[in-house]
Amino acid sequence: MYQAFRNATRSFRRKHGPRAIIARLGNGLRLKLAQLRRGRSKALHIGITGSSAKSTTTALLAHILEGQGSVYAQVYENTIPQLARTLCHAPSQADYVVAEVGATVKGSITPMAHLLRPDVAIITKVGLEHYSAFRGKDAVAQEKGELVAALSPSGLAVLNADDPHVMAMAKRTQARIVTFGRSKGADYRLDAAEAAFPRRLKVTVSCRKGSFELQTAFVGEEFWIATLGAFAAAVELGVPPALAASRIAGFAAPWNRCGILATAGGPAFIVDTVKAPNDSIPAAIAILRNAQPANKRAVIGFISDYTGGPRKGTALAYDLAYQCSDQFIFVGENGHRARATAEDRNSGKFIDFLLPKEASDYVKATSRPNELILLKGSQTQHLERIALSWTHDVQCWETNCGKYIDCLQCGMVEVPYHDHRKARKARSRAMRNKGSQPTD
Repeated sequence: MYQAFRNATRSFRRKHGPRAIIARLGNGLRLKLAQLRRGRSKALHIGITGSSAKSTTTALLAHILEGQGSVYAQVYENTIPQLARTLCHAPSQADYVVAEVGATVKGSITPMAHLLRPDVAIITKVGLEHYSAFRGKDAVAQEKGELVAALSPSGLAVLNADDPHVMAMAKRTQARIVTFGRSKGADYRLDAAEAAFPRRLKVTVSCRKGSFELQTAFVGEEFWIATLGAFAAAVELGVPPALAASRIAGFAAPWNRCGILATAGGPAFIVDTVKAPNDSIPAAIAILRNAQPANKRAVIGFISDYTGGPRKGTALAYDLAYQCSDQFIFVGENGHRARATAEDRNSGKFIDFLLPKEASDYVKATSRPNELILLKGSQTQHLERIALSWTHDVQCWETNCGKYIDCLQCGMVEVPYHDHRKARKARSRAMRNKGSQPTD
């Protein structure tokens, strides 16, 4: 079959290159090619999943492994079409293929696990993400555990020792088990995790090779999961602990996953705008609570995956932020569900806006130098624009653009939404013209 595929596409490959062939394949053919490429690959294949921290763990582990080998990584996109593209595009000389694996509905991880055939599986934690599909942690754990079940007996499972749902996955494989966490019996034990912005997270870990301090660029203590999970996997794969620690220190935190956007003479923003499941709200607000700046505000948008209705999710966010922030700004339709008192509204302790543009204008009009502002909301709201308006001429304030990428990835934040299509055509035309120009 593989020879037939090569013969059928030889002339197209000569003219356009192998990536163009893959881009033109339908999903079915791409999956078959991915299976063939996976079977021929000599790289170590690593899959990472969990209800949170999987993207950061994937990016961090790939960065560590680049210190001793060739790495091809799939980060931030975690569906089976993207995994198929990753396996098709992975260079034959790669030492490691590191892929994030996500679950959206029941049965979504099993085909990805069978396609990836991981040599190593890392599970960060189990939460209530995608609550409408799974309705509880047991179902989430069952789904995430499919990645562990796909390991061969010679494989390696790296599991969060503090999460009983994750530890139960050890029964689903004969592969070697390595654990990390605060638990006394963890193979990589978390002895301390300290973060108080502007001081970044420092993690102390003990393992059979000694005790190590891991300095990171992260701003929140919750990032110890990604840090420790990536460190444990890397050391188990033969990376010297000192090299792993050095690589961790040099890793730049993803800008929209609790990254810091500092402005000249204005506020600093904690940008956490990829998703906002209810389980993630306490950790995000803890960053604000532990931070050193005297003036703090929380801007909260749509909260997902709550139990007990949106009233409970919004009220929880307000209750947590009340004691540690000077002002709570809610963006969206559920501000009334925070149960803010008339006194809080009249004093300005609580204020709500329907649109991100309205919230952005208010923040600019009332900002104070050196204050810290948390932006927390779902990806579809694009609350990152509130911070980007300080560094870019934001012209796109569309409320329902339908894009599941951040505004910098989109590249159209400085173009009005109704002009996006025209601007994309002009950009594509310019790129084609540039590619057709002769070079010296």
